[in-house]
Amino acid sequence: MRFSLTEHAATDHTAVVRALPGQRRYRRPAAKVVAVVPAYNESATVAATVRALQRQWSPPVDRIVVVPNNCIDDTAEVAEAAGAEVLEFPGPNPHKKAGALNWAIIRLLPDLADDDFVLVTDADSILDPDFTRHAAGALTQRIGHRRRRPVGAACASFHTAPDGTSLLERLQRNEYTRFARQVARRMDKALVLSGVATLFQVRVIREVLAARRDGRLPGYPGELYHRDTATEDIELTFAVQALGYRPVAPARATAVTESMPTWRALRHQRLRWQRGMLDSLRLYGLNRRTFGTWVRQAGTYGGSMLVPTYLTFLAVVIAVTGGLPFDARWLPLTGVFVIERVWTVRKGRPGDVLLAALLLPEWLYEQWRAGVYWLAAWKTVRGADREWINV
Repeated sequence: MRFSLTEHAATDHTAVVRALPGQRRYRRPAAKVVAVVPAYNESATVAATVRALQRQWSPPVDRIVVVPNNCIDDTAEVAEAAGAEVLEFPGPNPHKKAGALNWAIIRLLPDLADDDFVLVTDADSILDPDFTRHAAGALTQRIGHRRRRPVGAACASFHTAPDGTSLLERLQRNEYTRFARQVARRMDKALVLSGVATLFQVRVIREVLAARRDGRLPGYPGELYHRDTATEDIELTFAVQALGYRPVAPARATAVTESMPTWRALRHQRLRWQRGMLDSLRLYGLNRRTFGTWVRQAGTYGGSMLVPTYLTFLAVVIAVTGGLPFDARWLPLTGVFVIERVWTVRKGRPGDVLLAALLLPEWLYEQWRAGVYWLAAWKTVRGADREWINV
């Protein structure tokens, strides 16, 4: 239903807290979870997103608020029919997703306590039923080590749907599988609080808003997400870190997101992601909180030059010697590469594993991504307009 925020009555529910041996158990009011779903022409997927939110069980999602953003389709009607509340943005929204989220969250905050949660998820994401259990657990855990920073937000460890069979879908699926393994090796540390799904405790949201207001963080007073960056979720990750919090991606807080169906759509997505990263680095500069990200970006761009350098070397060798020397001693090293690529996606579909074993398709895919990263850097330096398309 479409609703007025002042007319909504919050659900009063309690939770049983497990006591230590010898103590009595008691009941306390449970924290509420409010899901906010920005949607831009998402009528084909928003109902599945709403149903996945309705299946969350520990803690359950108390409210599901879909925020149509400049839609020209029937996203609002589909979301309403699926059981979500629809908060209509009044008129054109020049700030797109960030504008829709800022407008909705600011209006929801007065009804929420500091211990409540706001779950932001894309309208094409399908959360596993126990996502809130693991994400909320990460936010409320007690860290014994005093020097370890508290957790400020928990995002999904996501993957793409397992049923895609095209080359592009398989390439993205293998890429996301390896990325999830990297997150697990980093002890669930998130590099980006992904828009796929991120759970915030309300007190952290209020801290970010206060820091924007008094100038400790870049951005605009009264806005949680920075409207001027290419990707609002990357900048908010930097903001959370700047306030002394850790962003995490619990390995068991999983979700499925859609892969890009065409090379054009994928190029646009990755170009926007990388420009958002460069925007955020520009805003926050080089300091102890951002140093690791600067190093990773330097590694990404530096590593992308290895292949052109190697190919140039081979061209010089061929030009000078008239041929390309072959040494069979390099074959075992190639075998090691094949084993690594296959091992990291071994739990995938047979076709995905075979694709990894072939090496060449994934190698070409990585070179294509490197080209997109350099294009993002060029556009950032030139100050080119950021592009938005609907996939």
